[in-house]
Amino acid sequence: MTTQRLPFPVPDERAHLFVDSYADMHDLVEDLVVPDGVPEAAATVLRTARELLRQSYYCYEFSTVAVMRVRPASCCASPTTATSSPPWRSCTL
Repeated sequence: MTTQRLPFPVPDERAHLFVDSYADMHDLVEDLVVPDGVPEAAATVLRTARELLRQSYYCYEFSTVAVMRVRPASCCASPTTATSSPPWRSCTL
């Protein structure tokens, strides 16, 4: 059986439009808190969406998945047209 080794993640070049380093992604998501009293199933979705936004530093498409998971796509900026701000900036949790 052959084992395939995956490469280490490389920052997506589009991430540098918004932050200088992965550590800066924390600042982008720090205000995305799960409100008290939210059912655990919903809280899990919100925490996962927040983590996908952080990980979009390496895979930009994660930001689209995170935004669509939280709000309908029609409420958010299109990731193909958003050039000056991340697609999640027009959405709220």
